[in-house]
Amino acid sequence: MEHLKSIATTANWSWSILFGYSLLVLIAGCKADQDQSTSPESCVTATATSPSSETLAMIDSVQKAQAAVDPMKVTVFMCAERAQLLKKRAESSEGLNKVNFMVMWGFEELKAGNSEGSIKIFQDVLKLVQPMQIPGKEQTVLEMKKLLALAALRLGEQQNCVLNHTTESCIIPIAPGGQHTKRDGSTMAFDLYKEILQQVPDDLTSKYLFNVSAMTLGMFPEGVPASLRLPEQYYKSKVEFPHFTDIAAEIGFDKRGLAGGVVMDDFNNDGFLDIMASNWGFHDQIHFYKNRGDGSFEDVTMQSGLKGVTGGLNIRQTDYNNDGWIDLFIMRGAWFRDQGRIPNSLLKNNGDGTFTDVTVKAGLYTKRPTQNSVWLDFDLDGWVDLFVGNEAIPDGGPDFNFPSELYHNQGDGTFKEVSAEANLQILAFVKGSTGGDINNDGYPDLYLSILNGNNRLFLNASDEHGIKFKEITTTAHVEEPFVSFPTWMFDYNNDGWLDIFVSAYSDGAEDLPGKVLRAYGKKDDPFRPRIYRNNSDGTFTDMSIPMGLTEPVFSMGSSYGDLDNDGFPDFYLGTGEPNLKSIVPNKMYWNREGKKYDDITYAGGFGNIQKGHGVAFADMDRDGDQDLFAKMGGSFEGDVYQSMFFENPMPHDKQWIVLRLEGVKSNRMALGARGEIEISENGKTRKVYEMVSPGSSFGGNSLQLEMGLGKAEKINAVKIYWPVKGNQPQVLPGLR
Repeated sequence: MEHLKSIATTANWSWSILFGYSLLVLIAGCKADQDQSTSPESCVTATATSPSSETLAMIDSVQKAQAAVDPMKVTVFMCAERAQLLKKRAESSEGLNKVNFMVMWGFEELKAGNSEGSIKIFQDVLKLVQPMQIPGKEQTVLEMKKLLALAALRLGEQQNCVLNHTTESCIIPIAPGGQHTKRDGSTMAFDLYKEILQQVPDDLTSKYLFNVSAMTLGMFPEGVPASLRLPEQYYKSKVEFPHFTDIAAEIGFDKRGLAGGVVMDDFNNDGFLDIMASNWGFHDQIHFYKNRGDGSFEDVTMQSGLKGVTGGLNIRQTDYNNDGWIDLFIMRGAWFRDQGRIPNSLLKNNGDGTFTDVTVKAGLYTKRPTQNSVWLDFDLDGWVDLFVGNEAIPDGGPDFNFPSELYHNQGDGTFKEVSAEANLQILAFVKGSTGGDINNDGYPDLYLSILNGNNRLFLNASDEHGIKFKEITTTAHVEEPFVSFPTWMFDYNNDGWLDIFVSAYSDGAEDLPGKVLRAYGKKDDPFRPRIYRNNSDGTFTDMSIPMGLTEPVFSMGSSYGDLDNDGFPDFYLGTGEPNLKSIVPNKMYWNREGKKYDDITYAGGFGNIQKGHGVAFADMDRDGDQDLFAKMGGSFEGDVYQSMFFENPMPHDKQWIVLRLEGVKSNRMALGARGEIEISENGKTRKVYEMVSPGSSFGGNSLQLEMGLGKAEKINAVKIYWPVKGNQPQVLPGLR
């Protein structure tokens, strides 16, 4: 029997017992008074620790790789550099060439954050074009007005939502506290969109942005002509739900930044969940925030040997060497296509508060664009292996030949690349990857989310000869959506079989506001998320429409958790799409006993219209309910925004339990293990399931099992299915 050390926190039970094979300690849950006034900066008292020589060498390698990126061959970053190059071309050109270069220059200035400068450039372009006799002049002028309106709207966002941020800023529907006090930008945008819509009343994107500009000015709905007004019910939830408030500013997490990843976990083994957060900018420092246990956090980045460790659109926790300390994997190069030859980093947790980059030593040094990975023990030898999903373009030639990678853990701190031997040679634009045991044979399987292609499912067929996979995509029926991004496995209906969630992304054919309005009221939009129910026979059924997931959602950051402790997982989807017009709300969905999902975005106050990236659910204050951290910010260096931290305000009227698993025969962090708890509730019995997992492919949940138990009167039994050969569960006695 697998040895277990677990710490569980419940609402009403407090006991401890020593078994012959395990130690189980349960601590009564309570909501303590907390001082949340301390910012991370005010907590820094320790002396900085210089990075190790290995870390410095990797910092140098990353910086050299970043310096080699050609700003004219990428689109999502380095906007300021492109702006200067285009400015020079505009200044040395004449006629239509000058106009074209000025438009591109102004757009790059806008993406770089220079909204006022871009407004001036676009106004100058209009003056240049007006006297010209050119084909399509009317359409050219119209498009310039759209760019000018967008720049004005963006200026309003910067001056109000960003620089004068409130807890209600940029949350749809915009409440009085989030309306703009500096009104010039939004007023200009409102007037321009009104003029544009007089010419093209069917332009759905302009119609949407016109209504948003009216909201920022407190003019919605009455100030919008009826023919151009969005229906008020569009921004109303059909069900009631407690309102969550962003308290990031109160606890010092309202730092402005770009897109990035997040991990909420216990990096120093003190029982409290800490936060690692990354920004994908080339010079953006990763940050490590230590939970002080009193509701405040201390920024200990400089003391942790992490100074100069930068970049990373996504990060992932693991324990690659089974020493009981959580390590960190940083992924870089995403979206840069052939310019994304930037190495990832494996940071070893030294157990003394510091980290060392061991990428080269571990045999993981490659230069390929990626932002997703999976750490699981695929051959059940007790050591976690690594799948890295890279961004390749099939038939794109040698410049886009970035196959994904599968690394087998050798158990000595090193890894061996075994993709070919494992029948896992993936040459695709992989944007998300997730793993779990879909057929309950004990071996973790693998699902890949592909941009512009069929998603793919691989069944684990490992044997005594090594890791092997068999593709079952076609027979499993899990290919859609064809333009997809974040994905995860979970048991949404608590039937004991892992289901698959995968969300859509934009295909670029139309701006997101237009797509959203065009789909309003429809039930089968191709860009809807997919939730695939496991049929327990190797096949899945698309339950998105029956479950109420009918509207398009264009997601990057995302994850799942249990907001109301009923034992059924809810989920949050962040938009993330780089386009500055993509100011559509991030979304929250409430699981109704595994039968349907209700959209509670607006009732719960989750509908921020800034870009949502790394997302994590976890009980940060140990009060028995899961809080939510969202790393906000876009992919253009001027599209920065504050991170958001929603403290859970739900009434404590349901039971909960937290289990921390420590494997001995299995991998130490028990990645891939599954908990099954049978409860008695209202005279009936039911089971609740959860897997040890960081959640979404673009999320960072804690690896402890945080399980809501509804109105349970007692726990009848607890079973732990460890990721070990034999697949026999460890059974613990019930709790009363």
